[in-house]
Amino acid sequence: MRTLSRITCAVLAGTALMGLGVLGLTVIDQPWQLYLAFAVMIPGWAAMGGAAINTIIAQWFNRRRGLAASLALNGATCGGLLFAPAFAWAIDSLGFATASLAAVAVVLATLCPLALFALRPRRPDEHDAGDETIPAHENGSAPMSRAELLHQPRYLTLVGAFSLGLLAQISFIAHQVAYLEPTLGLKGAGWAVGVTSVSALIGRLAIGLIIDRVDRRLASALVLCVQVAGMVVLLATSSIAGLYLGCILFGFGVGNLITLPGLIVQQEFPRRDFARAVSLNVAINQLVAALGPYILGVLHDLSGNYRSSLMVCLVLQAVAAILVLFRPRGSVRDA
Repeated sequence: MRTLSRITCAVLAGTALMGLGVLGLTVIDQPWQLYLAFAVMIPGWAAMGGAAINTIIAQWFNRRRGLAASLALNGATCGGLLFAPAFAWAIDSLGFATASLAAVAVVLATLCPLALFALRPRRPDEHDAGDETIPAHENGSAPMSRAELLHQPRYLTLVGAFSLGLLAQISFIAHQVAYLEPTLGLKGAGWAVGVTSVSALIGRLAIGLIIDRVDRRLASALVLCVQVAGMVVLLATSSIAGLYLGCILFGFGVGNLITLPGLIVQQEFPRRDFARAVSLNVAINQLVAALGPYILGVLHDLSGNYRSSLMVCLVLQAVAAILVLFRPRGSVRDA
C-alpha cells in the first residue's frame, strides 16, 4: 500500500476542514458560532491557498514553473467565475443548507481522488523537461530560518514590494463596487467586477507564457506599472468606457501579484528554502494587505470621496514597482 505524501495529507486535511467549516455555517444560530466556523476554515484555506499551490508545483516543475503556476492558480480564478454564480443559483433554488451540502459533496468528490492519485511524491530521478540542476551548495545545507530570511536584503525587497502592491490591490477591489456604482449603477459595477476578473485570468495566463524566459523582477515591475496606468485612467475619467478600461488594466495584474513572488523566490533562492520563503512571504503580504480596505475606508470618510484613496493606491503601487527592482548582491547565504 502506497504511503501518502505530506502534500497529499495536507490537501486532504485542508479539504476536510473547509468542508467542516462550510457545514458548520448551515447550523449556526448565534453570531459567535460564525467566527468559530471561519476559524475551522482558515487552516483549510491555507492548505489549499497560493503558498500551498506554489509548493505543490515546485515538486514537479522547475524551468517551466512559471507557466505551471499560472495555470494552477488560474484554477482558483476560474472557480470563482464559475462556482460563485452556480452557488448563488443553488442557494436561490434549494436553500442555503442544501446548497452548502451539495457544494461540499462536489468538492470532496473532486479533490479527494485527485489528492490521492495525482499528488504522488516526486521520485529522486524524476525531472520535468529541461529541469535545472540543483546548485551544488544546496547539498547537505540546512534551510534558512525565518529570521535568517528576514535578514536577507533581497528577500526584504521582494516582501516589501508585494506587500505594498497587494495592499493597494486588495484595498481597491474591496471598494471597487462602491467607487463605480455612482457612475455605472449597481448592475454596471457588477459587470465591471466581472471584467476585472476576466482580465486577471488573461493577464496571469499571458505572463505565465513568457515569465520563464524573462527577468521576473522586471516583469513584476511592468505588471505593477500596468495597474498604475489603470489607476490613472480611473482617476482621469468619469466616462463609462474609461472606467471599464481602467478596470481591465487594473485587472491584468490582480492574479500576477500572487503568482510572481514564488517565481522570484525560485529564481533567487536555493530550492531548500523555497517552501519557507514562499509561505512567509504570503503570511506577511496577507497581514499587511488585510489592513488595506479599512485604511481606504478611513481615507474615504475623511475626504468625502474615493479620489484621495485611489491616489494613495497609485502611489503604493508605484513604490512597489520601484522596490521590486532592487536586488542587493551577495545577500543569499551559501552553505
